[in-house]
Amino acid sequence: MKNNTPKNGINRRSFIARTTGALALPMIMNGLPLQAFDGPALHDLFNVETESDHVLVLIQLNGGNDGLNTVIPLSEYGTYKGLRSNIAIPEDKVLKLRDDVGIHPAMTGVHQLWNQKKVNLVQGVTYPNPNLSHFRSTDVWMSGSASNVNETTGWLGRYLNGEYPNYPEGYPNSTMPDPIAIQMSAVVSLSLTGLNHQSMGIALQDPESFYRLVSGSDEPGSDLPSGRYAAENITYVRGVQTKAMQFSTVIKAAADKAQNIETYPTANRLADQLKIVARLIAGGLKTRVYVVQMNGFDTHASQVDASDSAIGAHAGLLTQVSDAVSAFQKDIEALGVGERVVSMTFSEFGRRVASNQSLGTDHGTAAPLFFFGIPVQDGILGTNPSLTDLDNGNLKMQHDFRQIYASVLEQWFGAEPAVIRNVLFEDFKTVRVIKSSTTSVDDSQTAETFKFDPIAPNPVRTETKIRYTLNVSQHVTLDVYDSIGFHVATLVNGEQTAGDYQQAFVVNGLPSGTYMVQLRANGDRRMQAMVVVR
Repeated sequence: MKNNTPKNGINRRSFIARTTGALALPMIMNGLPLQAFDGPALHDLFNVETESDHVLVLIQLNGGNDGLNTVIPLSEYGTYKGLRSNIAIPEDKVLKLRDDVGIHPAMTGVHQLWNQKKVNLVQGVTYPNPNLSHFRSTDVWMSGSASNVNETTGWLGRYLNGEYPNYPEGYPNSTMPDPIAIQMSAVVSLSLTGLNHQSMGIALQDPESFYRLVSGSDEPGSDLPSGRYAAENITYVRGVQTKAMQFSTVIKAAADKAQNIETYPTANRLADQLKIVARLIAGGLKTRVYVVQMNGFDTHASQVDASDSAIGAHAGLLTQVSDAVSAFQKDIEALGVGERVVSMTFSEFGRRVASNQSLGTDHGTAAPLFFFGIPVQDGILGTNPSLTDLDNGNLKMQHDFRQIYASVLEQWFGAEPAVIRNVLFEDFKTVRVIKSSTTSVDDSQTAETFKFDPIAPNPVRTETKIRYTLNVSQHVTLDVYDSIGFHVATLVNGEQTAGDYQQAFVVNGLPSGTYMVQLRANGDRRMQAMVVVR
């Protein structure tokens, strides 16, 4: 299942072309063979056929989110209001995405991201013959299987197992020194269960445990219950997570290398999790997938306030999701990793079209999901669901959730059709959720947006000049890494208009050796070697 195609828009030919001059020296990487270096930045650079720095963040909304009060069909507002008169969002309070569709007024952060073209909304997502049980439907979504198949491995677990064969035997190693996936929960879910029913990720039990880990104050076993059998059972479960302990050092090292820049909302469990994810990504972990989750979406009763349907329990949940996602997106962009990260929401099902008498909604089927991020193909996939052509009171399917998974695997992780077929058991028509340039950007495409000139002087004794040209306005990050891939300095991080730029870099205090200068812009990156001599 290994995919050997370039995933980050750079191959050996283009690398050599882009760095001509920078490496035209009587030495290779400071006179040492390339295999002597094994940091995350350099490994990704020189092993581009098999490595990807793309990160997927899955945001699980447990309970079955009410899609019709999340994404309101303004084109059918009269029918919508008639079917759920006691919980319908007032038309004048809906945050418009377009004239025909809007989102809940609590979702101001998502609305801002929409205006920044960083949101993809997929309408009508479910699967044939849906099951309305929380447990069974969750299993279907996590396994990526048909509703009549009891699959015991997960869709991401199968994909990651193909990318990292024989895991966990031989891991961590120099190629993958970090956790392949991280889930913010007590245990790793079915989504990350591999082909041999092994976990392809590790669990960070909760934000408090994480902060104890990075502060060095965590004492395993200190919080066990006093009851003999309960303690034994929990000890056993923790024993299964022994692999996580092997990664504690690298997790702490990544956390120590990066600090959050954006202020996150307080009393927000989802924000607490995403805050950690941002820090670990920016700290250099090569982890491919993060899973975070939020409970409370099973809104059978008191979904809205009796006096104002725009507020209440569901509004509070959507506020937390929107505020958390907005803060996370701002943070990863400020930290210089925004082009690497795509976030996706999902919930096990939606709610019925008609509300009930308890100011709530019962289990339903199709519902919208969201993608967030700079690489996302902004817009809306599908149409407003019909509120008159229903299936036993439920919305009809527009997109099979496995279409969405296939699209992520193809467009974000660069998986080949045969790999996707193996992961999802059959072929599914993909839809555009990621901009087409993010997984394969050739030289002619990138040349249209920016140019990275050779660093000069190089080698460097005291100061050098880093020059580049932007043909369009875009977010630019310019970073320096040492020979083992650790971050040395951020020289630029922000929006820049079209034009020529020159950035001075003083190397005083840096030891002799080879460093890598990385320029990221418009979803692409280029790197050049810089040699410091004394």
